Amino acid sequence: MIKTLRFWIMLLISFAMIGILSITLFSGYFVTKENLTNNTLEMNRVYSMKLARLTEEVFNGMQSNLQVKASDIAGNINDAEKLTKKLSDLITSSKNFNSLSVVNRNGVVLATSPELGIVGQTLETPGPKEALYVRKPLISAPYKAATGRLLILVSTPLWNEKNEYLGFLAGTIYLQEDNIIQNILDEHFSLDGSYVWVVDKRGMLIYHPDAERIGKSVVKNEVAQKVLRRDSGAQKVTNFEGKEFLAGYTFVKSSKWGVVSQTPYAVSIAPLAGLVNKMLLYALPFVLFFFFLTIILTERLSSPLRKLAMYSVELKEKGGLSEEVDIPTWYYEAKQLTETIHEYAKKQEQTVKDFKERSYTDALTGLRNRRYGEEVLAKWITAKKQFSMIMIDIDHFKRVNDTYGHQVGDDVLKFLAGKMNEVVREADVCVRLGGEEFIILLVKTDIKEAVMIAERLRINVSSTLCPTNEYLTISSGIGVYNDHTESIEDLFNRVDVALYRAKMEGRNRVVQS
Repeated sequence: MIKTLRFWIMLLISFAMIGILSITLFSGYFVTKENLTNNTLEMNRVYSMKLARLTEEVFNGMQSNLQVKASDIAGNINDAEKLTKKLSDLITSSKNFNSLSVVNRNGVVLATSPELGIVGQTLETPGPKEALYVRKPLISAPYKAATGRLLILVSTPLWNEKNEYLGFLAGTIYLQEDNIIQNILDEHFSLDGSYVWVVDKRGMLIYHPDAERIGKSVVKNEVAQKVLRRDSGAQKVTNFEGKEFLAGYTFVKSSKWGVVSQTPYAVSIAPLAGLVNKMLLYALPFVLFFFFLTIILTERLSSPLRKLAMYSVELKEKGGLSEEVDIPTWYYEAKQLTETIHEYAKKQEQTVKDFKERSYTDALTGLRNRRYGEEVLAKWITAKKQFSMIMIDIDHFKRVNDTYGHQVGDDVLKFLAGKMNEVVREADVCVRLGGEEFIILLVKTDIKEAVMIAERLRINVSSTLCPTNEYLTISSGIGVYNDHTESIEDLFNRVDVALYRAKMEGRNRVVQS
């Protein structure tokens, strides 16, 4: 059988279409798998961070409650009846502790709430001994108490008016019973087999959905090892049962604990098969359509050559010229294709420029971002240009967020960005470093001109009502770059010191380095 051009074109295109479809499915499979994995890791990282912050806030609140009551307890240290009453009132109002106790400086229990049967006993367990030794607010490591429970001790020292140490006031959390940690961490928001566990600074489980595991060591777990090194992040991990999880973890500074949120790996990639099947289902009609279209186009493409071949055979058989055959050509299509590709390339180039512009722009304020600022500084330093830097910080910005909310806080940042653009020249660069910190890069500007611009901005801001319907003030540090041996980091540090001085000297001022 003679293989025609049409046959080879069809075979080539069929292989190409099957190959493209296979590559698309495989690449879609792996890209989707990676996205699902990364999304789950990031979700767990953020969730662990939020839980860590919430846990830290709760424990700070617990310590604050104890410290507020400490002076009152110290004033009644010798009245056991009053101590018991005050502890009972505190545990009823707080609801964060499983029990409360007052212990004197000799380790003797003076009062408890509820009644634990240990009043009058001298405590020899690690938590109380540590509290008596350090005489500071303390969150203890887990230990077995005199009652046999596994617990954590949250304590604050007691001092009399003569600054004499009297003992400590302590609240306890029973780790293997209903407690405040369970209330915070018990149910993972995903409800897909994900769960949270907490490890202390020694690698011991403080919280786990399986209560039997609380108090056991997990120091061999990769995530636990990283938390013990005070790291935070996310990674794939295999637990002691050999099961794979995608875990996000956060180190809690105040208690030196690690909060870990993890999702079974199999659960996170479970949607993958369905997504790939959908991709195939959606692609199949297009494949069939283009296949039949290919048949038609192949016929048209091969037709001129087939006619030419038949014409040649006719010439050979007849031994002379025959009637001319009209053989159409398709070469003019190349021009149209070139123009189309050129137009597409221009659009792609513009798209790349747009994306690059976005990568250099702060999405909230419209100013340039830190990355752009660092590149500009590097170029100016390489070119040995003289320039000045104004580093700006909004005074009491945290109070704006706390009082009016983050939406108004964002409006205040936009307000300042607008004021910065009003005072700079076309060649200058306004940059948002992050949060409420900004810099202005002033090319070919000495320190005197930079101070004038900074003062103009300060006065303009402080004399205009901001989105809070109040007057806002800023502090600025200024530095000029003259020494071409100075690094960008050294320049930032020098200007940052000037900004710090502006803050320390009363805010709403400009200080030059």
